Amino acid sequence: MEVILLESFDKLGGIGDVVVVKDGFARNFLIPQKKALRANKENKEYFVKIKNELLAKNKKIIEDANEIIKEISNEELIFIRNASDNGQLYGSVTPRDISNYFVEKKLDIKSSNINLHKAIKKIGIYDINIKLHSEVSCNLKLNVATSKENAKIQRDEEENKKNKLKDTKNSSEKFGKIDQEVKSDSKEIEEDKESVEEEKKETKDKKEKRKPSDKIIKTDQENDLNSKESKKKDNKVSEKKLEKEKSSTKDIKAKNKKEPNSKKTNLDSKPKQSKK
Repeated sequence: MEVILLESFDKLGGIGDVVVVKDGFARNFLIPQKKALRANKENKEYFVKIKNELLAKNKKIIEDANEIIKEISNEELIFIRNASDNGQLYGSVTPRDISNYFVEKKLDIKSSNINLHKAIKKIGIYDINIKLHSEVSCNLKLNVATSKENAKIQRDEEENKKNKLKDTKNSSEKFGKIDQEVKSDSKEIEEDKESVEEEKKETKDKKEKRKPSDKIIKTDQENDLNSKESKKKDNKVSEKKLEKEKSSTKDIKAKNKKEPNSKKTNLDSKPKQSKK
């Protein structure tokens, strides 16, 4: 169902907004409580006429709510209740009980304006929320105890817990700062390391650039050595050839010497012819 809001709601909207809600919510709550109108043509025209009046009324409600909040914002609510040895209350503390507490102090705070985060069935200190308008609210502490003395003890214990938490928070912040300083120092060290590595890399690159010329020199030297070795080999080969030639010439000479002698012997061996 579409309705025109006559009041501001957190989850729905502000005055004059046309919103869609469930039929049951509109029929059972919004329209009977005069918090909304059906969004038809007649009601839209009617709303235009009463809009300024509603806005002025809403402004006055906000101002009054702020005044009440100022009065109760620093107040501690103490409820004295009977309880068993384990702290279990004989009954509970309800929003109506809290509303009656404020009524006794001549403060118009309805039970519908009081939000409990959980049911209060044990002694202790509880957080409650007072919401007088969608734009005006505050949080209060509700101290439920079996006597005023016990209420004071509970309050002191609560303050000690808060102080301890505060100290741990401060110490953690200090440690956090120290960690940040250590991290910054380590970062600087890493940067220094990186710069050193870069310098090493640059020097390495320079060395690598110089290496080709060294290689050329080495290759030239190697070529010289190779040429020398090849010359030596050639000389050895030529020497061997000379030696072979010499030996062959010697053999030829020796043969030549032997051949005449053989001829002589052949001649001598022929028989002498007889003279006729």
